[in-house]
Amino acid sequence: MYPSFQAEDIIRAGRGALICAMFGAGWLGWGLGNAKAFNGFVAPTFGFMALFLLACPIYFIRKGRQLRKRSPAAGASTRQPVLKWFLLVVFMEAIAIVLVSILANRLHRADLATAWCAMVVGLHFLPLAKIFRAPSLGLFGILIILWCVLCWTLFHSSAIPLSASIGTGLLLWGTCVSSLLRARRIEHSLSA
Repeated sequence: MYPSFQAEDIIRAGRGALICAMFGAGWLGWGLGNAKAFNGFVAPTFGFMALFLLACPIYFIRKGRQLRKRSPAAGASTRQPVLKWFLLVVFMEAIAIVLVSILANRLHRADLATAWCAMVVGLHFLPLAKIFRAPSLGLFGILIILWCVLCWTLFHSSAIPLSASIGTGLLLWGTCVSSLLRARRIEHSLSA
């Protein structure tokens, strides 16, 4: 594979990791905040992990851009078609989140809205796995869906939003780490 394509893959993995780190921090922070779990240990640990998981993708994005500048482009860029499909998936995800939120409100089951929204997030990873040629995204999407179904079936209504948001946040951070490992693997293949 050409170094310019590998540089693009590093940038793509870094961007994906950055997005998952941000949304993972949001879901996890929301769940921990609602559980009133932030104390003298949890809050600094959460903050450190969030900053660390935000800094690492930025490193890989910058590294990928440096590699892209040093390597001449070989063939046509695939950036435009990928962006088009990515935006379509995100648009469909946003519509689905609005619809499940309305449905939960109409059913007077606000406790289910969090789990359903998290399931939509998990579902959106399935097409993204194909778009970004990253099968691990599909795996994490399935894990998020299964976690939400488990929350829905095992927990009482008051615990569903907390468990769904904390579990989704942790799985999104797991997706971030997986993307970072992918970027690192690509980077090391270039130096070998």
